[in-house]
Amino acid sequence: MELETLTASNFRNLASDQVTFDPGVNLILGANGQGKTNLLEAIHTLGAGRSFRTAHHRRLVAAGNDSFHLEGRVQTRAGHVLLGLTWRAGTPPVREYRVNGVRVGVGEYLQVLPVVVLSAADRELVTGQPAVRRAFLDRLTFLLEPASLDDFRRYLRILRQRNAALATGAGADELAAWNEEISRAAARVVARRRRAVERLADRFTEVWNLLRARDFPEVTLRYLAESWLDVDGEEHDVAEEYRKRYNSWGDREREAGHTLWGPHRHDLLLQASGRAVRDYLSAGQVKTVAAALRFGFVAEIEEKRGERLPMGIDDVDAELDAEMFGRLIAVAGHDRQLFLTSAHEEVPLVDLPRVRHLWMGAGRVLEAPPHRENE
Repeated sequence: MELETLTASNFRNLASDQVTFDPGVNLILGANGQGKTNLLEAIHTLGAGRSFRTAHHRRLVAAGNDSFHLEGRVQTRAGHVLLGLTWRAGTPPVREYRVNGVRVGVGEYLQVLPVVVLSAADRELVTGQPAVRRAFLDRLTFLLEPASLDDFRRYLRILRQRNAALATGAGADELAAWNEEISRAAARVVARRRRAVERLADRFTEVWNLLRARDFPEVTLRYLAESWLDVDGEEHDVAEEYRKRYNSWGDREREAGHTLWGPHRHDLLLQASGRAVRDYLSAGQVKTVAAALRFGFVAEIEEKRGERLPMGIDDVDAELDAEMFGRLIAVAGHDRQLFLTSAHEEVPLVDLPRVRHLWMGAGRVLEAPPHRENE
């Protein structure tokens, strides 16, 4: 799979020119503030439907505008696909997803170009709030089992409705009906996530062992739910455990005014020597854990789809030393499309075949460094 072209309109500081990419390594160079990370962000947003830097689409819109549009031509195993994503400010904001010019649902759209980017923000994947890891896990689950999107949406809809009932002091009969609904929905989400984590855990271990230095400890990954819940049980047993908990603790939840248990509170647990990774590992080791998670994610999706996914690394020579970069490239392989950014004209880390240099100047992609174009 390759992203062949990209056009961005009113996205950050990027010019509206069409950019053409190489199927191999695309090295995006430029001084700070010229738009190299914005270009990588546009690539990720086109494929993933969201930025790797912010959850707020409004921040992606160029100054003085109230919308942005991204369009890209993708070469997939099945042929060429034209993707289009539009976001417009409003109450609520409007999102439009198009495949080959036809408006589609988000689920169909996000299956087309599941690009993955490694960046400094990935530390949050290891040390940040559980919501960051849940979003990562839910994207993986969706790409492995597309039907999971409807399950997640149903659970969140029921959760909102049950929370409203709790906040207004719903009676026992009304709450019992919601308990039945949310228990079944929660069990379905847990089952989907558990299957995804089982697959990811093995991949993560493989990649971690390839990336880590000799003195790095073993790191384990597992799905973290409530201590009383057997997530390995059958789906109907998980639903029954939730049903019992909700029915027994209704008074406590009414007092709190919201649902106290369920997949909306779950997490990915990363441990080294029996301790949470965020409390035990160095900054460099945390960075490697995050990379192993991203590569494990990619490996699982590639096995399912039977094709290589594009990947990006932001500020490649700032975030990685030569040894780590070498290990990352060995794991990535030489047969995928890569997007690498750097603030330096010469990047000694990059000694790869088929490297295309793209220079950024004032939000525009140049075929030569800005000072040479002016000569």
